[in-house]
Amino acid sequence: MGDTTSIVKKENPGVPSVSLLNDCEIRFCELYARGEAPYAGNPTKCYKAAFNTNDPTCGMKAYMLLARSDVQKHLTDIMSVEFDETAYIKEFVKTNMMSIIEEMAHNSFTDRNGKAISPAPSRSVAVSAAKVLMDLYKIREPNANELNISNKDGGNITFNVIVPESKKKELANEE
Repeated sequence: MGDTTSIVKKENPGVPSVSLLNDCEIRFCELYARGEAPYAGNPTKCYKAAFNTNDPTCGMKAYMLLARSDVQKHLTDIMSVEFDETAYIKEFVKTNMMSIIEEMAHNSFTDRNGKAISPAPSRSVAVSAAKVLMDLYKIREPNANELNISNKDGGNITFNVIVPESKKKELANEE
């Protein structure tokens, strides 16, 4: 992590820094302002990660750190830097969906009595995460059609119909 007691002026590209913060304080600010889940906006988790500690007073120390004017100034500087928020959110969603798919594919779950639970709910979660990724990257089934049914109260039902290729087309392609 570096020397946490020495005070150094840190420069981040595009972030003007007028305050003097140590390495851990700068890392705390970066995690708090731009970190991914579960760090962004969670001072206690950011403090634990930045200072590499599990001290029970981390929450209090994190809020005390946030109250300092030099830390608030650095956070303002970090957040003022322009970045492509859409690309960031897209990457964030992709990372989380991939981790959900990975977790559901390789874990088995048990009930409170230790009895194995059917993998069907896990598969359902993985399929839902995959659908989110397909929507995110505009991936569509080549032979899919949608049928929308709506009523006068505004309720909608959407059916995704996948039309199978006919056997005749498959035979013609093999010849």
